[in-house]
Amino acid sequence: MIGVIGPLVQGKRELRGTGRPVAVFAVGAILGAAVTGAVVGVLAAVFQAVAGEGVRAVVVGVAGGVLLLVDLGLRTPSLRRQTCSTWYRERGPRFAWPLWGFDLGLGFSTIRLSSLYWLMVLFVAAFVSPAFAPLALAFYGLGLGAVVAAAVVAQAWSTPAATASPGLGLLVAAGRVRLASIAFLGVVSLVVLVARAPW
Repeated sequence: MIGVIGPLVQGKRELRGTGRPVAVFAVGAILGAAVTGAVVGVLAAVFQAVAGEGVRAVVVGVAGGVLLLVDLGLRTPSLRRQTCSTWYRERGPRFAWPLWGFDLGLGFSTIRLSSLYWLMVLFVAAFVSPAFAPLALAFYGLGLGAVVAAAVVAQAWSTPAATASPGLGLLVAAGRVRLASIAFLGVVSLVVLVARAPW
């Protein structure tokens, strides 16, 4: 995500008026996530009406285990697309920042590093009141805004070597995030099964 929306930092890696773009990005991300949350809320109403809490816990826990195995096989379910890096050049920052946020906030429309997102969606569908599903996923969008803000702050305080490769740094960071997400996916799946399943 940060690599694609790199126009935030240009030329000599100097930040350019980042407060407003980050805020607009966050609003877009919250709105995109809330839209997905509304769809999840409809699915939640059906899921919760036809299955008891114990059954839903088993479904979420088992699905989490399957997603964990899929992730370990390096085939996380997702679309193989990044958010569009050309929006900034073609349409300008006023268009790009909110649309980047909305696109990433949708959650399903871009590549995923791990299946942790899918487990979150299943958890919301299984255990959150359908009316609150948009709000629950809006916090995912808020988290995306916080990630971009943290990246901006980190960029402002970093002093990279002249030979440093931003792309290589992103790959290393993405690998660490993926490993942490896979571990968390396994732990959460197990906790849901143990705590909520009817045995």
